[in-house]
Amino acid sequence: MIITIGREYGCNGHRIGELVAEKLGVKLYDKNSLAEEARKTDYYEDLQAFYEETPVNSLLYVIATRSYNGGKQGEIPFAFIRKIAEKEPCVIIGRCGNYVLRNHPDAVNVFIHQPMKDRIARIMEVHGVSESKAEHMIEREDKAREGFHTYYTDEKWNIADGYDLTINSSSMSEDTVADIIIAFAQKKGGK
Repeated sequence: MIITIGREYGCNGHRIGELVAEKLGVKLYDKNSLAEEARKTDYYEDLQAFYEETPVNSLLYVIATRSYNGGKQGEIPFAFIRKIAEKEPCVIIGRCGNYVLRNHPDAVNVFIHQPMKDRIARIMEVHGVSESKAEHMIEREDKAREGFHTYYTDEKWNIADGYDLTINSSSMSEDTVADIIIAFAQKKGGK
């Protein structure tokens, strides 16, 4: 079983992904752990930009660089993620996992979101910032994630069609959300 988790900034999706991996007893791959795995290969230079996640905030930039690269900028990193997924059951946070593994028979693609007011409150608490600063942080990070996803996949980030399950994590504990994801994945996989 492979579970990919996309998430809005501030909804605690990474922590939920950690709980899913812990409960299933599988490895968690996020930007940092995938970069560590990539460093062990001979082609890390081809993967480096994918893990350093240079912000892509301009639609014009996305269009221009996609044309320049022939639309193949995700080819090597996507093959690397597919290889990881073939190796073992795992949870993959971000990295366009839903797109990369959309045709994988054992993959369940999840997107975690929350209303803006709840995300603002969480960022204010976690980072000790003002409401306006928290909102700015969320908008900046979501824009970067959207640009990154669009650059590598040519599809819009956070649209329900790209996922098997979308879940609003604001009205439940992280533990309950993790249990729902696991139950859904087990039902979908018939396990």
